[in-house]
Amino acid sequence: MPPRVFAPAILSGLLLWTAFYPLNLGFMAYFAMVPWLTLVRAPSVSARRRYFAAYVGGLAFFLPALQWIRVAHPAMYASWFSLSIFYAGIFPLALGMLRRLDRLGMPPLALTLPIVWVGLEYVRAHFPTGFPFMKSIGAHQYVGFGWYFLGHTQHDYLTLIQIADLGGVYLISFLVAASNGAFAEWLMRNKKVRRLLKWPAEYRIGFFREMWTTAGVTMLIMISYAYGITQMQHPDFLLGPRVSAIQADFTQDVKMDDEEKLFREYNELCEQVVLRADLVVWPETCFPPGWTVIPRGAQSETLPKGIVKGLKYNADLEKFAASRWKTNVLLGASLDEWDGEKSWKYNSAILVKPDGSIDGRYDKMHLVPFGEYVPFRQTFPWLRHFTPYKNDYSCKPGETATRFDMMVGEKQYTFGCLICYEDSDPYLARQFNLPKGEQKPVDFLVNISNDGWFRGTEEHEQHLAICRFRAIEARRTIVRAVNMGISAIIDSEGRLQAIPGDTVRESKRIRGTVTDKIRLDTRESFYAKNGDWLPALCWTSLTLGLIVAWRRAAQKFG
Repeated sequence: MPPRVFAPAILSGLLLWTAFYPLNLGFMAYFAMVPWLTLVRAPSVSARRRYFAAYVGGLAFFLPALQWIRVAHPAMYASWFSLSIFYAGIFPLALGMLRRLDRLGMPPLALTLPIVWVGLEYVRAHFPTGFPFMKSIGAHQYVGFGWYFLGHTQHDYLTLIQIADLGGVYLISFLVAASNGAFAEWLMRNKKVRRLLKWPAEYRIGFFREMWTTAGVTMLIMISYAYGITQMQHPDFLLGPRVSAIQADFTQDVKMDDEEKLFREYNELCEQVVLRADLVVWPETCFPPGWTVIPRGAQSETLPKGIVKGLKYNADLEKFAASRWKTNVLLGASLDEWDGEKSWKYNSAILVKPDGSIDGRYDKMHLVPFGEYVPFRQTFPWLRHFTPYKNDYSCKPGETATRFDMMVGEKQYTFGCLICYEDSDPYLARQFNLPKGEQKPVDFLVNISNDGWFRGTEEHEQHLAICRFRAIEARRTIVRAVNMGISAIIDSEGRLQAIPGDTVRESKRIRGTVTDKIRLDTRESFYAKNGDWLPALCWTSLTLGLIVAWRRAAQKFG
């Protein structure tokens, strides 16, 4: 009878799912991939059966992991299935690479798996970003998927994940993958397991090699913990401005249909904290009047009614803020910019000063496909049916990572802003740890998001978990203001400094505020300076290994 391949692959997919929310069993990640790894060396299996089993294992992970996408809108069921079907292909692709590297004398899986997996995580997070879908306006679209990395499962293990300031979340994924590789080698040595899998009794790998490999992986994890302990032993940080993040509980349909209620509730929350906050942060697009801009030189003889109405809202907001808020307020709003001929829409953050004046804006640069633009909409207009909007809704991406300045007494503070899923891109956050021209690194970061699409699913917790890594990578406190949750203040070591509820799970789908002083971390980040050196090293090693394996195969059969 042929060896068992489907059951181990499916088991791995399900075990890996348990390591993420909603179960959040992070320790499972250290051995979840072990059953799937038996496919690398399973004897007497046809290629079709082997790779199909690997793909089914990928589906067993991604289908339950991504099911929260479907709740956003009926049209998103297609997105859920499409993304699951597409990203499940990572599993057979990784298997193919591992098997080719295995031809080089069966090197330890504790080495080859992290090289392959981290390399593919990087590709998954960045490909196919940068496609010129809107080339005429200089777009930088973001359609990668920087979620569900192995490293993300470790978000609660603060001591371990401090190494993110060295190599980002990829370095943690490397360690977790190495552990899986070491466990897999021991499992495949076990005679009972081999009999269960219907493998031959003998095994070629020596006992002492596995001992040395396991010792090496253990040493890496111990060094990581030692580094974390060192990084977390320091004098107390200086305290900066007192910041409040406000959170209400609006599903997306109510948010779009009842703008008066949306403004009323968020304004009530804002006015509750303005007297005790130096900065109040609203979630993404939760200031319904929006903001209207006419750049210099873009005036025209007649303005559209919508632009005229928007300018009136501008004046009303300035008067309202000066009389009622009297503090710095960062608004998440849709922004209309009139260029003299047409109006462009942005997803923006706007800083309102205590006197009501507007002092800076940030336009979201990495847009979400189908949520904020339709990819290839000119070529395939039918794709608009996969969006949750009745009418065409397309934003123009921003081009500048704005650094906002604000005064608190005689002290000036600087902060950067990430909108929605921009906090899943390590590049954006870590850039704020570096000087920019004559500007110094920022004092803290803000993340505003509207997660009301996802109705209390595990998306809320998973989004928060990912943001914790950005705080460590950039070594800056992050203030999150999220519609429906989970709002939080995350310090520069990934610690949840403040959340609106008693627990993370109880902090979603509630109305509340989060207020505390910013812990000012001035440490530099090696990762910020040197970027994604680890994925680059993995891809270099992988490419060389695949070339050598190919040449050996060519010589053998040539």
